[in-house]
Amino acid sequence: MKATLIRLNRVLATLTLLLAPTITYAMSGMDMSSGGHGKSTSSLSQSMGDPINTSDPEMELTYSADGNTVMFVSGRQGSIPSPGVPYSFDIWMAHKVNGKWQAPIHLGPGIDPTVGPNINTSAWELEPSLSGDGNVIYFTRYQPGNLSTGDLYVTQKVNGVWQPAKNWNDVPELPHINTPTGEEHCPIIASESLIYFNYQQPGVTQDSDIWKVEKKDGVWQKPQSLGPRINSPYRDHMHWTGLSKDGNSLIVTSTRPDMGSRGGHDMWISYKNQKGEWQEPLNLGDTINTAGEDMCWAFSPDGKKMHGSGGPLGSYNHDVMWLNKDDIPLLKNFDPIGPPPNLLAK
Repeated sequence: MKATLIRLNRVLATLTLLLAPTITYAMSGMDMSSGGHGKSTSSLSQSMGDPINTSDPEMELTYSADGNTVMFVSGRQGSIPSPGVPYSFDIWMAHKVNGKWQAPIHLGPGIDPTVGPNINTSAWELEPSLSGDGNVIYFTRYQPGNLSTGDLYVTQKVNGVWQPAKNWNDVPELPHINTPTGEEHCPIIASESLIYFNYQQPGVTQDSDIWKVEKKDGVWQKPQSLGPRINSPYRDHMHWTGLSKDGNSLIVTSTRPDMGSRGGHDMWISYKNQKGEWQEPLNLGDTINTAGEDMCWAFSPDGKKMHGSGGPLGSYNHDVMWLNKDDIPLLKNFDPIGPPPNLLAK
């Protein structure tokens, strides 16, 4: 009976999506509200505080391998304006000195290329991550206000100097997964031969789904979906370090409204069964999830803390939050991978 109800709910949800008008202005489940910060209910997460958070939106924080550098997304003063939309999202970097985070650096025009790359534009730059050796930054670029248009980009430091960003499809070492339509964003680079990535393509995916691409005999193969158990009719995606080292557990951000959802985007976990098949995700619970938006959580290099963003339902007005991984019952035995490898290293 339970399986029948789940299948019925999926059919109804799919019909709803098919009959609904196409929305391309913003992420599914998110509007362009410019209201204040705050969460609709409480969890154990705490704000990263100043200087990472401001009165403007901050989200999607990731660490360097040594834990002394963070990259994150912000719409704070100094970001490049995105015409026609109320938010301007750019990538910022901050360093820890004597245990304190210093003023974040805007990775935009005028930056010293020995300090960081000039990658910010009037488009939206989101989802940054620094490779384990510190010589590559992976990120996604979107048309402003339209999170159905993402393409993956990469910038490399050569002889101490950051180079101009390149589309993934223009880099021989990387799989060609960007498309002229739809969205490709925020991969988890499991190894030099396995990448999970988020994919939205009209007529191919339901909304944003999770896919993988593998390299065999030195050649990147055709990408494949992780299947209908892990991918719902709603927005399903994952973030940089949300894979266990054994490859059998995956942290998922999803807007699915059933199966224990607290509302908006929630954080979930999916496991592989003995056949290697991904199973339907389990909600990570009230320790991390609220009735608002809880999105894109990643792990600190030591695997002991999680950092993500939280904010009111249907809003981009997020702060970067953190909590102890072991405070989440389903994550006590989760051993996350670290920062992504440098796939451009010769």
